[in-house]
Amino acid sequence: MKIKSFRIRKYRNIEDSGEVELLDNLTCVVGKNQSGKTALLKALHKFNPFSPKPYDMRREWPRGQRTARDGKQIVCEVRFELDDSESAELAQLVAKPVPKTVTITKNYDGNFEITSADVPDLFPAMVHPSTVEKSVARLAEPPSDLGSGFATAARECVDEARRLAAEGRYTDLANLASTNKAKLVAAYSADNAPERVAENTFAANHGSALATIASELKGAGTIHDKAHEYLVSRIPKFIYMDDYKSFSGLADLEEVKRKTPAQLTEADETFLMILKLSGLDLDEVIRQGKSSDKNVIDDRQQDLDDAGRTLTNLVAGRWNQNEYRVEFRVDGQTFFTNIEETNKAIGMIPLDEQSKGFQWFFSFDLHFMHESGGTFEGCVLLLDEPGLHLHPGGQEDLLKRLDAYSVKNVTVYTTHLPFLVDLREPSRIKVIMQKNDAASVTDNLGASQKEEKLTLQSALGMKANQSYLVSQLNLVVEGIDDYWLLSELSNGLIRKGDEGLPEEVLISAGGGASEVVHLATFMIGQDLVTLSLFDSDEAGRREETTLRTKWLTHYKDTKSGTLLLGDALGEKGNVEIEDLFPEAYYLKKATDSHGAKLKAKGKSAADVKLEEGGTLVKRVERAFEELEIPFNKESAAKLIRRELARAKPEAFPTGTLDKASTVFAAIRAFFEKAS
Repeated sequence: MKIKSFRIRKYRNIEDSGEVELLDNLTCVVGKNQSGKTALLKALHKFNPFSPKPYDMRREWPRGQRTARDGKQIVCEVRFELDDSESAELAQLVAKPVPKTVTITKNYDGNFEITSADVPDLFPAMVHPSTVEKSVARLAEPPSDLGSGFATAARECVDEARRLAAEGRYTDLANLASTNKAKLVAAYSADNAPERVAENTFAANHGSALATIASELKGAGTIHDKAHEYLVSRIPKFIYMDDYKSFSGLADLEEVKRKTPAQLTEADETFLMILKLSGLDLDEVIRQGKSSDKNVIDDRQQDLDDAGRTLTNLVAGRWNQNEYRVEFRVDGQTFFTNIEETNKAIGMIPLDEQSKGFQWFFSFDLHFMHESGGTFEGCVLLLDEPGLHLHPGGQEDLLKRLDAYSVKNVTVYTTHLPFLVDLREPSRIKVIMQKNDAASVTDNLGASQKEEKLTLQSALGMKANQSYLVSQLNLVVEGIDDYWLLSELSNGLIRKGDEGLPEEVLISAGGGASEVVHLATFMIGQDLVTLSLFDSDEAGRREETTLRTKWLTHYKDTKSGTLLLGDALGEKGNVEIEDLFPEAYYLKKATDSHGAKLKAKGKSAADVKLEEGGTLVKRVERAFEELEIPFNKESAAKLIRRELARAKPEAFPTGTLDKASTVFAAIRAFFEKAS
């Protein structure tokens, strides 16, 4: 089963988290310190931890609500998706088709309940029909040599028994034996009738069969019980970590041996798991350590060397990140773990002397290995503020490692660190916030509070005091050249007496289509109305889709939007800002602005030949590439800007202002609708 969403209620400062949908295998919960991030993960962890950790109503029930304490209160509700094999097996248990998802709840008393929104009575408290049918088969059919009156009574008795069994009324079925006996006795044929022998036999066998059937069915597990047992057994293990250094690499072998299972610490259990996965036997290693035989001592070290290589193969090579080699050593009965990072020429170093960043990775691998039974998959990983001790580069490495963990595990982590907010997939980002001292989780990034917004802003590479944040209405364009050209075209229209860009709309330039996404998202997070204008080329279409479908959907009440230049002009195909100008005009400005470079190559404007295919600026770029001259479109834009700033409307290139007017009309229409 795979977790698809969860919901926490009445746990510490969480009254109701709301349903937290996990749209991806990796989810990031952003929140300030003391916002409830830890409570969220701990409540989820206790749903099905590797080691029993029951909910504690005394310590975990919300403060100030003592009189409302109730062990039946649901703490955690989790919605799971069944795989095909689970659906098929469950369908056999319940004797009917089953939905793709089920919801399992756990209350303070520790009881699981299973429901389905699609099929309310999916798991009835009845014995499976096949079990009923097999048991009821004990009932003999009335034979043909009965008297007519007795035969009628016998048929009624058999049918009534079958009905009660099918309806799950097993107590009534047990009481039916005496009722049916009286009914059959009353229908007996005369004492001397030839049918009487068969009637006596049937009555005796019927009563015995009823008693047996009632006992069997009453003791048989119900559909509800069997489905409940099956699904609970399929719940994945939830692994929680906030202490990322649970194993130091040292262990006293004899001390570990002396402990009972109840006395073993988490570090001891992890150490024993290391021995198991490495192929080492604790008793054998201790025995070898007590020997004075040189051959035994040599055997011990060879075993340790091979075990280190075995663990290296199991763990270090699994994630394709931070490759390392494990080495085991012993001194008497003291066990040491040494590590060599294979990309660094510094040799073996004891684990406790490694960097905090490396200790984080290695210790988590051991913890994960321990609680997943060495499988490294099929778990729900809950990481509370990972990477606090890592530098920004290490935090970026951690994001890659989290991606690797999440290939075969659902991973949820909390953070307030900008470098651990993965901007590649906005659907992964949730925000936990407090209102009236109660925490809740939302994917509406626009609803986040100041501290959470600062984290998101920092992740987006922005600062809260950026100078462009001076208008409520904003137009974001891909580059500075777009900014220059649109500004002067708007001014030209206004000088002509037509409408250009509204005065209250401020243009801001990104550093390319992808940067428009970050800049616009930052502005939207400040509750500013923002229109992002993208070129209708491959990059522009891709990033427009990203902003519209992945980011804007996480700002539920925003009035912001996107616009493709081609859509604004009503033109299909690839369109860029430079296509507002005639080809001959733009080519002249391109060659004029690159005159010195052309001259240095012994070339002139006449040598710049445009081929067909693509947008105007792309064709110009290819023409300059043929001459081995890099083309800078900003230089051409600067020259056009200077000329247009002084030009009268009638001096503008033919058709350019008409096209610009169409674009600005689309922009004005957006802001008029948003206001």
